Amino acid sequence: MRKSILLSGFLSIVSLHLFGQSYLGGHFSTKEAILSNSLNPAAGVAGDLKWQVNLMGMSTETGNNYFSINGKLRDLASNFDKDVNIGQNLDGKRKELHVNLGLMGPGAFIRIKKNNAIHFGTRARAVATFNDLNQDFVYSLYNHFEDILQWLPNFTDERATAAVNVYGEFYAGYARSINIGQRHALHIGATAKMTTNIFNAQFVTNNLNFNKFYTSPTDSFINVSDTRFDLKVSDAIGDDGFKYKFGINGFGLDVGVIYEYKLKNSNEHFIMAGASLNDIGFNQYTLGKYSRSFVGNGRNVPAGHLVDGDGETINLDAVLDSLGTRTNTTGKSRIKLPTSLNIFADIRVVKMFYINANMQFNPYSFKRGTPVANLPIDITVTPRFEHRIVSVYLPINYNQYSGFNMGAGLRVAQVTMGSSTIITSFAKKKFTGVDFYLNIGFGKSDKPKKVKKDKTESTEKTTTML
Repeated sequence: MRKSILLSGFLSIVSLHLFGQSYLGGHFSTKEAILSNSLNPAAGVAGDLKWQVNLMGMSTETGNNYFSINGKLRDLASNFDKDVNIGQNLDGKRKELHVNLGLMGPGAFIRIKKNNAIHFGTRARAVATFNDLNQDFVYSLYNHFEDILQWLPNFTDERATAAVNVYGEFYAGYARSINIGQRHALHIGATAKMTTNIFNAQFVTNNLNFNKFYTSPTDSFINVSDTRFDLKVSDAIGDDGFKYKFGINGFGLDVGVIYEYKLKNSNEHFIMAGASLNDIGFNQYTLGKYSRSFVGNGRNVPAGHLVDGDGETINLDAVLDSLGTRTNTTGKSRIKLPTSLNIFADIRVVKMFYINANMQFNPYSFKRGTPVANLPIDITVTPRFEHRIVSVYLPINYNQYSGFNMGAGLRVAQVTMGSSTIITSFAKKKFTGVDFYLNIGFGKSDKPKKVKKDKTESTEKTTTML
């Protein structure tokens, strides 16, 4: 495995940290079903669409808590200088880096007799996470990857985890509405998924030690003490490059529930509140040739055994063999899907104006030492103008990696596009997140209908007046 490949892969993931949620701000609308179902599988049946067909969509968001983009977005497109425009956040805190890309394929939503609905389709995802990293370790990798003698001198009893999970999914789901009286309704839904792996990798290390003893260019030593790590890489990458082999490698499940309180004598909601648990499941993959385990042997290794004549670090496996015992591992491994808990509320303020609040929590965020390609904690509040044909979104977002951001979105029929950070990116001179999403489909929705007044209620009012 060449050092240049390792460096390129690392920098690609670091530079493309992505928020967890897809379609931030534009992921909920009663006039759209398929994107809303990706947030909560009961959302489509709670909305107004009779049917919808999805053609394609994509979501890509970037940010992290180590790198920053210095300069306004409109100036960077024509005059970008890596040394000037990429900054490093050296605040001493633990670093977390994350990637989440999504592609929505063909799919459909179909309502059956008003209170039932089915949905199905395809999707591809790429999720990668570096968790709980020491700042000096990240700094050394980014600035001095090729020269181990330039690394910062000491990491003691450190830990780190990382995971990459790239896969496709085929999903199908069912949802049902249960009316409780005239103004109350309960919507429930579930989506089952079959997954096929594209690429998977997991890394975990404990007791990470790096000690550099430097007295002169000819008298320096490296010692990693009793460092332990496990690197698991799927067999998709081999000597002849990348190979994809289709197969069903795992399963997933989304479940959701929504409570709706309707306007008086109307089918429109005054408030919707719901919760969903998304992507419960796993992928299983076969370990490939780059999988290995390592245990440090505590020896002082002369620097001359680790660098070549040009001063660059020698082959990775040769370095590991000098510093400890390396074992190539075989067999199979499992990686969890990016499970998340979503809680949301959607409130009608006045006619055609709503405010949506969504909170995303990751059940693995607090489990150190678990190599999971997970999602970050995320809170989004979105004022929304909504008409049957057009919706305008103004999301205000807090993300655990990149802080506060503000964006804008637009829906015309079932074509949705926007960015949760576009306003921030143009307004700030220093920012850590940029994103964009687009989804294209078509469908048909019901026009709002007034509900006939309840006869019992009318009789009671008449009696009271008499």
